[in-house]
Amino acid sequence: MAIRSGLQINAPSAICARCGTPQRATSNFCGECGTRLSAVPALKPARCASRHATVLFCDVVGYTAMSERLDPEDVFALMEQTFGVILDAVHRQSGTVNQFLGDGAMALFDRADAAVAAGLEILERLPAVAAEARRLHGVDFGMRIGVHTGTLAVGAIGVDLRADYTALGTTARVAASLLRIAGRGEMVVTETTRRLIGAPVAFEPHGEIAADDAAEPVACYNVVDDGAVAALGWRYESSDSVEVPDALYA
Repeated sequence: MAIRSGLQINAPSAICARCGTPQRATSNFCGECGTRLSAVPALKPARCASRHATVLFCDVVGYTAMSERLDPEDVFALMEQTFGVILDAVHRQSGTVNQFLGDGAMALFDRADAAVAAGLEILERLPAVAAEARRLHGVDFGMRIGVHTGTLAVGAIGVDLRADYTALGTTARVAASLLRIAGRGEMVVTETTRRLIGAPVAFEPHGEIAADDAAEPVACYNVVDDGAVAALGWRYESSDSVEVPDALYA
């Protein structure tokens, strides 16, 4: 007996472009990998732009011990205050906080002076938050900062329902690597950034690091705050921040 066509609704009529599994005609999503069958996205041009910028990474020293001793709600409250200090300092220098990283943050600036000014303000203001943490909870923490300048790919990564504004490249990785050698209350910058600081800021040699993807070891310096906050504090308040061009969201 011939099978009537009306009973063939379960016959495969499509192939998932992502995993190759046969699909029913009525399926909207692949039963194997979950990909939307009606709109498997093709590769799109990258929504990014090459920018010369200064990258600041900062993270909390003592975060692990603090999170082990305190309730999650108390850790959240302290980190909220800490991130508030970071945001205020970065925005005051027209920078952009593009990522929060659990116990730290990544920020971008169009000028090295502005990044260093923001970092010094963070280090100047955070002890008040740490003192309150000691008073209320008996825990102590501090901040360390790394700053590097160079070329980045800045843009949005992801799809329409979940996209992040981020910066990628060797410059960002070098800046993050500086946190490995920065101590509590220190801001370490590279030679590249140091040469761009026009204000009278003092530096102390801080050795070298073999950063990931860097062709050669990177010379590092510790920023000495001997009035540098006053020298840098308001100097670049009106400078333009590093932003993703509107065209990237088209």
